[in-house]
Amino acid sequence: MKKIVWVLLCLLLSLSAREIVDMGGKKVEIPDVITKVFGTSPPSTYMIYTIDSSLIVGLNFNHARGNNESSNMLDPRFMALPVVGGLQGGGNSMNRETLLSLHPDIVFLWNNDASSQLAQYLFESSKIPSIDVDLESVESLPKAYLFFGEVLGKEQRAKILSDYATKALEKTKEVVKTNAAKRPVVYYAEGADGLATECDQSFHYEAIKFAGGINPHLCTTKSGMGMEKVSLEQVILYNPDVIVAQEREFVEKVKSDARWNSIKAVREGKIFLVPKVPFNWIDRPPSFMRLLGVRWLTHILYNTPNSEQFTQEMREFYKLFLNINLNDTQINSILGTV
Repeated sequence: MKKIVWVLLCLLLSLSAREIVDMGGKKVEIPDVITKVFGTSPPSTYMIYTIDSSLIVGLNFNHARGNNESSNMLDPRFMALPVVGGLQGGGNSMNRETLLSLHPDIVFLWNNDASSQLAQYLFESSKIPSIDVDLESVESLPKAYLFFGEVLGKEQRAKILSDYATKALEKTKEVVKTNAAKRPVVYYAEGADGLATECDQSFHYEAIKFAGGINPHLCTTKSGMGMEKVSLEQVILYNPDVIVAQEREFVEKVKSDARWNSIKAVREGKIFLVPKVPFNWIDRPPSFMRLLGVRWLTHILYNTPNSEQFTQEMREFYKLFLNINLNDTQINSILGTV
């Protein structure tokens, strides 16, 4: 009898609904109790992971093949989830049939999704509530955490992460303000040859800009994908103080490549490889890891926080957001030296 009552109670809960206003201003009716969630892009998927990974029903891509490293640090259940695809990267790779078979209660759309309008139509026709979430800038993250918490019924956990995010951004702003007269020119080197970069207004450069870096590549972004091709002559002309690089292959080659030797950042050894464990710290995807990424950037640009303070921040961040207790070997491996 008790079992029947419990089943009926669960059924009633699943049938009840509430109305919310998403971060795009749209009214959406969602279930009162949410147990299965899908994010159409890695930024939303990874944020949900930090709140409650058990809610996620599918992945956007095979994590081990993405622009991330050390997948063995993540929850094995998360790693074993089916790959549904997503709307990131300027295309629509999402397998709708696979997603429908997973029966998500709701779907989160990143407001930067390349095909979000099409996706919204598809989800509505499938009776799956789709919710816009604003993850465009690093400063949107504290509010986004609170929004996720409200929707998922995880307010307490989300508030803790939101508060951390707010403090991390405030500390970063203070460092940049203090060093306003010392802001360096930072070239963002992408691709194996380092000859792809981002326009000054590109969201791909946003974390570096937030940390006080000056982008010498002034242009209009041609697409959301970014990665504008430049010539070595252009980079020599920019003569950056610092190079922040995405690819290890480029970092390993550039010091011995005489063609780059005239560039100040190369001569002075100020070339830094973006950490990617377990998710990229600043871009591709631009996830919650940017909260640590901007602190890493002020560390390498202004030595604030210093090395000891920053490694302590790393430990706290990984424990709080990812439930990972970093040891010294892992910290050195993540940061690397070039």
